[in-house]
Order: sequence, then C-alpha cells, then structure tokens
Amino acid sequence: MRRQQFAAVLMAGALTRGAAFAAPPASVLVQPDPFARLQTLDAARIASAWSSLPEGGGCAQDARRLTSQALVLGPAPRPGDGAPLGAFSLVDSRHLLQVDATAQWGCVYGQLALQRQQSPRGDYMSWDGTALSWQIDEHWRLGVGRIARQWGQGWDGSLILGTAARPFVNASVDAASGRLDDSRWWWWLGEANATAFFGELESERGDYARPFLMGARVVIRPWTWIELGASRTAMWGGDGRDKSWSAFRRALVGFDNQANRSNADEEPGNQLAGFDARLDLSALLPGVALYGEAIGEDEASHRPSRFMNLAGVDWRHRNGMVFYEWTNTIAGRTGVAYQHHIFTDGYRYKGLSLGHWADGDSKLWSLGGLLHDVAGGQGLAVLRYGELNKAGQNPIWPDARLASASLQWSTDWAGIFGLTFVLDHADLRLRDTDDHQRDTQLRVQFEVRFGGPERERSSFVN
Repeated sequence: MRRQQFAAVLMAGALTRGAAFAAPPASVLVQPDPFARLQTLDAARIASAWSSLPEGGGCAQDARRLTSQALVLGPAPRPGDGAPLGAFSLVDSRHLLQVDATAQWGCVYGQLALQRQQSPRGDYMSWDGTALSWQIDEHWRLGVGRIARQWGQGWDGSLILGTAARPFVNASVDAASGRLDDSRWWWWLGEANATAFFGELESERGDYARPFLMGARVVIRPWTWIELGASRTAMWGGDGRDKSWSAFRRALVGFDNQANRSNADEEPGNQLAGFDARLDLSALLPGVALYGEAIGEDEASHRPSRFMNLAGVDWRHRNGMVFYEWTNTIAGRTGVAYQHHIFTDGYRYKGLSLGHWADGDSKLWSLGGLLHDVAGGQGLAVLRYGELNKAGQNPIWPDARLASASLQWSTDWAGIFGLTFVLDHADLRLRDTDDHQRDTQLRVQFEVRFGGPERERSSFVN
C-alpha cells in the first residue's frame, strides 16, 4: 500500500434565494458529524437516530432556497475491501468527486448529490445522499431517496444500522414528540422519537437479487438522565422468493425461523433486533455517561437472542468530549453475526456491512475524543485496537489484529473558508502469516462556501 497520500477538497456553494433561512447547508453528508452529535447531546436532545435526510432551520410556506456545492478529493485507499476504518471521523475517504445541490420550497426539502467513488474493484459513479423530505408539521416528516442512517449509542459504530455500507434507496417516516405534556397519560414517556423505513437492496447479489430491507426504531427519554432505545430490521423477499403480503406480515411479527415454519422456503428472511441505553451520571460525576447496545442476530420465542454487544463511557465538558468504547460482534459463537443461511451474502449491501463497520466476529476497543479549541480550530483523535474476522468468514476484513490511530483538525474562517487535515495510520497483523499490512495517509480538505454564513451541522440530526 502507498505509505502517504495527499488529497485536496474544494467545495463551493452558489445561488441562495429567500430570507427565511439564516444560512445555506454544507455539502450533503452520508455519515454523521461527531461535533454535531456532541452539540445535540449538550442541548439535551436525542442523538441516537441520525439520518441524512435534508432539513432546514425553519419551515414556512413562502420559503425558497437553492444552493449548490462541489467537492474534489484525491484517492486514499483503505485496508479492507473498501470499508471505512471507523465511524468516528470528520471526512469520508471514499469520495473522489462530489457535486451536490440542496433546495427548499416551503416545507419540502430536497438534495441531489452525485459522486465519483473509489473502490478496490474500480471507481464508479453514485448518487448517495440524494433525497426528498416533507416536514408535515413540527412532529411528522416523510422522506425518500438514498438515505444514510446510524442507529444507536456508539460513537464509533452501530451494531444494527451504520454507515459503513453505502445508503440504498428507501422511503421513511419520522416522528418526534418533543417534551410531552405532563398532564396527559403519556407523561411518563418524557420525550419520544420514532422512525421507520422500507427499502430495496442491490440486484448484484450472489443469493437473491433485490431483497427488501425494512426497519424501525423507537427512543424514549423519560427523564433527562436516561435514554432507552429499541431497534429492529428485517431482510426478506428478493427475486425468486415469496414477496406477498403474507410474507410481509410474517416478517413483521418475527415469525421467520425454521422452528416456526415447516421449511426454509416459508421463512420470510433474516432479522436483527435489540436494545440500547444511555445513562447520564452528571448528578454524581459531572459530564460522565454510560451507554450500551445489545443486538440479537437470532430469535427465540419472538425475542432477540445470540447478542452482539457494545458498551462505552464518555465524558463531556465545555471544551469537548472523551469516550472509551468496547465492541464485540461475535453473536454467541463465530460465524453467526451478519450471516444467514438463506441470504448467504449476509446482512450487507454491495459487500459491506449494514451494521458495524468491523463486520462480524470482531472485538474492538476505541478511545477517542473531540476538542472545540485547538490552535484556532477543532480537533478529533481516535485510537483503535482489536481483532477482526476471528472466524475467517467475514468477507470484508482479513483475519488480523488491528492497531490504528487518526488525528484530525479543522478550522473555519467567517463561515466561508474551511480547512481540514487528517493523518491516519493503520496496521493489520495477519494471524495466519504474521505479516503486516501498514497504511499511512495524510489528507487535506479545503472548503469554500458562498451564499451566507455556515449552517450548524446539528440540523442533520433527527
């Protein structure tokens, strides 16, 4: 692998109409911004159900806006078959070129993004992040497009739905209650958010082309110090398999194991489900919170089983945040996580995991942090160490021990110019041969924006 590479990003926006908005959007994002999530947590809002759906700072019937951006990024190959190394990052290393535009017409928001992406199998064009959304009122929103999502409490990845794989075409509905009225019977929920989607995966699969993937997530915050979430996804249908309403109903109620059906042909498909929680200990330890996820790869008596696990602790303070996170994607035994006997390509889209970026049979420790004021800008650092693909059945990573580090720094001038430096190093030690695959990269991102001051990136968080 090349030891060092340089990349430059040029981003420009033009043409803004209407005075209903204080600022134009940044480029279309297909992965969450860690600083935006930190800002959301500091504002005591739910931050565990991110999506890339377009939205704005206000919704008025006479609002009009149109902006455009361009992004150029030099090649930066990663170890692994095109998989990103971690979700805790300020940049997406896969894009060589992106041209995008965002628009708003009243309470309808749209974004169009075209990319030239790199892959070990060859570069290709994509339209990831392209989407349309309608803010029906302050509580309800509909969306359709190539929408990226990350569900759960983890900073460096999600066990059930993350951004390692590219976004696929899907339609969604989101609901956000805000703080519920204490005088009503549902007061005990405190605050509740819900989201659901239905989409179709790729045709170039080795099992069944174009299977459906649907999912739902509910998050409640009974008190400001605790957040509870439940998530579920289901893959079913596909060319040559049952796509009837009966199969949909069986998948919806979780009636999809051979223990419940007479043979595999009658099984709707593959499901994942589980729970997550975040416990804020600030009353005892200022700024400290514990969080965790448990996602079942199988089902027993209509309940998740064979769990993958994620647990962590973070400390937020006025200058930034530090977290320590442990992830185990061995679901009871090796060879189970993100695999399925019917959908033999697994819980993946175009070869990459729809869940955690490390895919199955991996154990990882991540230590990272954010700083708001570092030499006039913002800083991010993360260390990762662990074992990847212990069973050798994970198609993305080799059976290896990983040690990696990333240092990232960004600054902004008057909301018009932006500059980001990223220095990454990764070392994969192959277990069979004891050989090392090392990769060191330096990337530089430069941004230029026109049409108004910078919009706060937290507007992308549900």
